[in-house]
Amino acid sequence: MAPSSKQREALYAALLGDIRQFIAGAVLFNQQVAERVGLRLTDMQCLSVLELLGPSTPRKLAEGTGLSSGGVTVMLDRLEQAGYVKRTPNPEDRRSVLVSVNLKKRRKLMAHYDQITRQTVDVFQETPEAELEAVERFFRRVNAIRVERADG
Repeated sequence: MAPSSKQREALYAALLGDIRQFIAGAVLFNQQVAERVGLRLTDMQCLSVLELLGPSTPRKLAEGTGLSSGGVTVMLDRLEQAGYVKRTPNPEDRRSVLVSVNLKKRRKLMAHYDQITRQTVDVFQETPEAELEAVERFFRRVNAIRVERADG
């Protein structure tokens, strides 16, 4: 039997509340880690985006983070000075550089996330595969909305 309109609205409200709580918790936790290691929250998120993208140009990082090119340059200067990233000449474009994560520094940073990562993996292991697949599809679709908004 299909849920009623009121049940569906209640489910939407609960999901939106859970998403907001998850985002707020993640932002605040990341802020605490950033403060412990002497970085800014945007620096931490740039490292995450860079890790997902792999070695990238500053322009690609600007697109991936939504920051201006000047903002990315200032952030990369801070991250490079702190030893988290390295700039190397781009072999495909002499006028450009590639930015890559210093994996040794990244491992030290990720140690702050070991406990929460283990606990999250425990939840994954307790969750049926079909549910995990549904959640992954959901996040892929929701993330696509953000990317579409950035492009538009």
